[in-house]
Amino acid sequence: MSAVRTVAASNTQILSSLQPPLHVVVGGGTSGIGRGIALAYRKHCPDAHVTIIGRNQSAADEILSQLGPNGNFIRADLSLMSEIRRITKQINAVDVLVLSQGILTFTGRTPTKENIDDKSAVSYYGRVLFVEELLPLLRSSPHGGKVLFVLNSKRGNPSKINWNDMALENNYSLLAVFNHGLAFTDLVIQYLASQPENANVSFIHAFPGSVRTPIANGLPFYLRLPAKALSAVGWGISPEDCAEFMIHGILGTEKGWRCIDEKGETVPNKEVSDEEMLKKVWEHTCEITSRTAQ
Repeated sequence: MSAVRTVAASNTQILSSLQPPLHVVVGGGTSGIGRGIALAYRKHCPDAHVTIIGRNQSAADEILSQLGPNGNFIRADLSLMSEIRRITKQINAVDVLVLSQGILTFTGRTPTKENIDDKSAVSYYGRVLFVEELLPLLRSSPHGGKVLFVLNSKRGNPSKINWNDMALENNYSLLAVFNHGLAFTDLVIQYLASQPENANVSFIHAFPGSVRTPIANGLPFYLRLPAKALSAVGWGISPEDCAEFMIHGILGTEKGWRCIDEKGETVPNKEVSDEEMLKKVWEHTCEITSRTAQ
């Protein structure tokens, strides 16, 4: 039996017997990995309440037809903090929060209406605000709240943070945005897990590996065509297989924080950061996420 089939069978065994049924919220759930995770939870736990969040109504309609009567879609622009604060008020219960929203572009700094670079807003700041807004519900989960950041848990390195320009307003580059997003995610899950009031919640940063998703469609044609060619010859795994490994990683995390790899297993040699560093990242993050549209 293949690794993914073994993991899927284990996921079914655990999730199918859960009572009460799970409430799952998936940011970026209309496409790619998020879509795969939403449908996998529905498959393993048919009574689960699955809410997907994104911008594409037609894609959501297709997924909702598979999620059944307990499926729900909230349309939102997840690059805007004010939008995230608005839609999280519509959510009344959550046991599992999956944050997979993202964009892939090689443009320079592109500020949103809230003067946050759009790439950072989607892949880091908005994700953290999602967690912050839903923490009261996650803390009260009868199953123990679970939060999954899908990004890259293998490459985060605090030494690559520009501590004098954490928002990269004066030293912007795509590489710096990449490095900050990964390191900040590693640090913010440690900060959140260190707070006593979050003792019932697990915070996970995942590296999904190479996955055949539509995210490359936003690339320039000279990059998009090679990406599609690699996908056509079987490069990467399917979103459905990736979802099984991600859920395996969620189920294998009891409390605290954890970084997982593309198989849902613990990333080795992740060091605990000092309290001052964690606090600095948290305070910076809160300052950015407090912004509203100008």
